[in-house]
Amino acid sequence: MQYYTLKKLEYLFRARHKKGHGIHSPFLFRLITEVMENRGYFSAYPLLKDARMNVLNMLRILDMESYQQLCVPSKGFKSGFIKKVHLLPARFDRLLFRLVNDFKPGLISYYGSTFGVTLLALALADRRTKLEAQVENDHYRSFCRRLAEVYEVENISLSGYGKVVASDFSVIQNPLNPDDCNSILTKLLDQTDYSGVVVLCGIHASEKMQNVWIRHQGNLSVRFSLDLFEIGIYICRQGLQKEDFVVRF
Repeated sequence: MQYYTLKKLEYLFRARHKKGHGIHSPFLFRLITEVMENRGYFSAYPLLKDARMNVLNMLRILDMESYQQLCVPSKGFKSGFIKKVHLLPARFDRLLFRLVNDFKPGLISYYGSTFGVTLLALALADRRTKLEAQVENDHYRSFCRRLAEVYEVENISLSGYGKVVASDFSVIQNPLNPDDCNSILTKLLDQTDYSGVVVLCGIHASEKMQNVWIRHQGNLSVRFSLDLFEIGIYICRQGLQKEDFVVRF
């Protein structure tokens, strides 16, 4: 936890490029100013807010024994930190919604542990787009199923971990297991002529996670990497000059 706090201070000191300042790529300038920093209203936002409150209320009434089962194998981490890395801040769920809405992927894939709000954000961007979600823990999957049923979201396919899916837009959210994140990233980014977007959550949750993030920045498929502290974004698109940015968000 101390590592996380120190890295947050370092990020606040280093982060730049708000409103696209210092960005020379027209593609990335538009992405930052019109998508990432978009403060407009989307009809899905109230639903995501309600879903978040629903999850927080469920977590408040969850007894400690059940919570510890939920967090296996997260030994060594406090329950509050575990909840923090598996329930993204609301602005990042809204960002993922806008990114999917802008990139319009043919298929979305998700890997990791989530209470379900992030899956709703990805799925609601376009209810016609299938979201294949590999959620590693039965307890997390129960949260996800409940939210999908309550909010009548039908384009989410839930399963445990399996084969890595070749998709246009992928999200990996398992910062307490850097080895799994590294394995999934390797399989995604080492595909021949891979072109897509990969979001890695919790890139500064630990030194091992930060090393995973930095290691894959060097992959030849990655043309832009964007460090937003809570999440990192790899953009793989041929023809773009390779650059790495720490973006204040």
